[in-house]
Amino acid sequence: MLQEVEDAYTLYENPATTLLYLLSNHLVLSHTAPHLSAHDRLSLASTSREFRDLIKHASGVFRHLDLTQVRRAQFDIDGVDRGGQVWRNVQLDENLTEDDFYSGPLRGILANIRGQHILRDVQTLVLDGLSVTAELCHEIILDPAYSVRLLSVRGAENLNERKLCASLQYACRPSRPEGTPRLKGLYVFGAKDNPPPPPPPTTAARAEGEDWYQKRGRIVTRPLVDEWANTLVDCHGIIAFDALACTGPNHMNSPAYGKLRVPHAARHWAVATVALGGCAGCGAAPEGMTVHDGTPAIHRPLLAPPPLVTSSVKAATAPVIGPGSNPSFVARCADCLRERYCAGCNKWWCEECYQTPGAVAELADSDVIVVDAEGGAWVQHQEHESQPKIKVRNGACFPKCPIGEVIDAQKG
Repeated sequence: MLQEVEDAYTLYENPATTLLYLLSNHLVLSHTAPHLSAHDRLSLASTSREFRDLIKHASGVFRHLDLTQVRRAQFDIDGVDRGGQVWRNVQLDENLTEDDFYSGPLRGILANIRGQHILRDVQTLVLDGLSVTAELCHEIILDPAYSVRLLSVRGAENLNERKLCASLQYACRPSRPEGTPRLKGLYVFGAKDNPPPPPPPTTAARAEGEDWYQKRGRIVTRPLVDEWANTLVDCHGIIAFDALACTGPNHMNSPAYGKLRVPHAARHWAVATVALGGCAGCGAAPEGMTVHDGTPAIHRPLLAPPPLVTSSVKAATAPVIGPGSNPSFVARCADCLRERYCAGCNKWWCEECYQTPGAVAELADSDVIVVDAEGGAWVQHQEHESQPKIKVRNGACFPKCPIGEVIDAQKG
């Protein structure tokens, strides 16, 4: 009892020494630092020379850097020159570019931490909801001064996504230098966390963000520029995203492409925006299911939020699963689900189980083209043994969906 009192007194008298001893354990430090803001970490470093040496020189202290709550990173200028007012965040001169203006707050912070030799240690960088330009992303992806492996720009403002797509395609070009790009994962399709909740247990935090595995229906809800489809295909196997390229039979990157009848106007590539279970008829999909254990991490979607204690794609794409569980899903675009998917009950029917009425109206293998003596031609449709039973109409099960409230599958 006396020893316990003495230990408690020592802890009270020398809290800094005790905390320093505790954080000197690399495992403890690496699991504690991500839960502290960048400001708190730097404030801790300013308390003593010992803490400064620990914070500035120990590896992993700034591996995870979230700037979303840093006041200086906020871009709060509404206009350029209202009534002759001077801009507050940047100095106006004739050489100021659009990128300088919109990325000014972030560039100032990044230049500061680069001067403190912190930037090279940052492997997970979270910039959700901030003013992030495509030029700044280009530097983060390609500049050797950065070591970022996971980058999150969900809900970023002033981001030219077409330019960002061009930078990503350039970074993943076949002639790229060996070992590049360093970036392995990009969160860009989902919505930012607003407001960020206090750090819950790891299981609960990840379970809330496992949209692709746990939810059924539309996952990517915001409008996308057309360039994203080509970018996901070009970066496949190199950079992971929080969305996937659709591999439905309509697209050239599908394992089932050419094996099934598809519309002639189908796009070559598309972004998968809807998460599904197996087909209501056969329980599978012609292109195969995305299975957690059976799919390489780089081919799986990133799950929000980005992991705290590691910057690996394997951890960022791993759902929380119970013993013996192996979750799976099918990711498809809206075109591949037209007339096949009910947005009310989230059932769908694959191309092998259900031929849509629109597909039947097209030229079938059994149809005959008849040409007369004068050069005229017409299609003679052969009688089908049975007409397909309509399963989906206007985005809902036909004739009646078991779910009362139905959302149009093609909306958005």
